[in-house]
Amino acid sequence: MGVVRTDKWLRAYKIKSKKTKTLEEQYDCQRDVITRPLCEVFSTKDEAGLHQYLLQMGLFRPGQSIELVYDRWKETSPWAIVQQQFQKLKEKWNGPDIKIYTLPMNDDNTFLSDELGGKTGLSLPHAIILFIKANVTKEDLLALITHEYHHVCRLQTIKQPEDSMKLLESLVMEGLAEFAVKEEVGPHACAAWTYRYDHVWNDVWFERWIRPNLQLKGRKNHHPFLYGSKEGGIPLWLGYYTGYKIVNTATTQRDTTSNLLGLSADLIFERSIFTVGEERNL
Repeated sequence: MGVVRTDKWLRAYKIKSKKTKTLEEQYDCQRDVITRPLCEVFSTKDEAGLHQYLLQMGLFRPGQSIELVYDRWKETSPWAIVQQQFQKLKEKWNGPDIKIYTLPMNDDNTFLSDELGGKTGLSLPHAIILFIKANVTKEDLLALITHEYHHVCRLQTIKQPEDSMKLLESLVMEGLAEFAVKEEVGPHACAAWTYRYDHVWNDVWFERWIRPNLQLKGRKNHHPFLYGSKEGGIPLWLGYYTGYKIVNTATTQRDTTSNLLGLSADLIFERSIFTVGEERNL
């Protein structure tokens, strides 16, 4: 399987969208060309619902010009970069064969640009969707596919359904994915949230929001703790940052992604600086 040549989708969308006259027609055009082929990937027949979900996750908005993206990608060929890295990691980690879809990101979403560097992804057990800007660097692209494919491999290894997964596993999964980025691409390629609170860390955050909820089940229930919550007063990216620090303080220079892939989240946590009775100095 591997990389799906979504450049054909973008070419079709570019041609068809030029004939649209209203925003509603632009939405219909995007659903027809982009969302409909992904319904099978998400095991749904609800095209409208999936379309809204993809837009929320970073898909370029209807009406947004993709001329620059299309022209730039013809030169840089992100599909080839992703395919090469995928093949390398698949062999190295003995990972599953999956489909990978690369699509333009919403240019107006300043949060995605500022916080995630103009790139983000969705990982499913059998597929990955990448949303990237036209000017994404090769290094950022390598980091993104490494992070997302690690999720796929971790899910295959632990074999835990999303509704029974604990928050601790979600934290460790994010930490391990960035550990893989550090190993494969370099520390400089790690996400900004991996060092966001290095100089302003407060133990109270962990004791108040993370420790009491480590056994909380259901991925959908983990979002406020992972991403942060203004309503709940939880700092932005707290769970992601904590997950990386759990993994970072639980590992040594001898550890590799391959030997950590199947290690239980409980064991990794026990080795970390967050265990009860340890002095935490992040």
